[in-house]
Amino acid sequence: MAVCFEHLVPVRDIKPSSLKALVQRILKDESRPDCDLTVIFTDSAHLRRLNRRYRGRDRVTDVISFAMLEGTKSCWNRPNLGDVYISLPRARRQAKEYHVTAEEEIRRLAVHGVLHLLGYDHISPGQEHKMRLREEFYLYGH
Repeated sequence: MAVCFEHLVPVRDIKPSSLKALVQRILKDESRPDCDLTVIFTDSAHLRRLNRRYRGRDRVTDVISFAMLEGTKSCWNRPNLGDVYISLPRARRQAKEYHVTAEEEIRRLAVHGVLHLLGYDHISPGQEHKMRLREEFYLYGH
């Protein structure tokens, strides 16, 4: 499995090795150890443009995921789950708001985005509950 990182803005808040290990654990635990994915660190304006173009929502979001394995046929020889975009300015702002470190908030957003790539969602209360339990498990071990 390959977990790649792209930095469209400077990243100083997190150790890539720590985040990579977390993502690899999720993929292994969720029975997708053969899959690749990319985590892209960017700014809020970029996420707003992506959200508007691909989701029809003209507003900033903290994390957005684009799954590559959705649908009936994948075009990849090696399974590529997709991309997780994280807004670093928004993550830093939310970290202050939630009284956590920027690294903790970035980890939370990464887990959230990866779970979306794996098919978890939070549209209904039941889906949201299931996704929150998985987030807590990967972040806090319970």
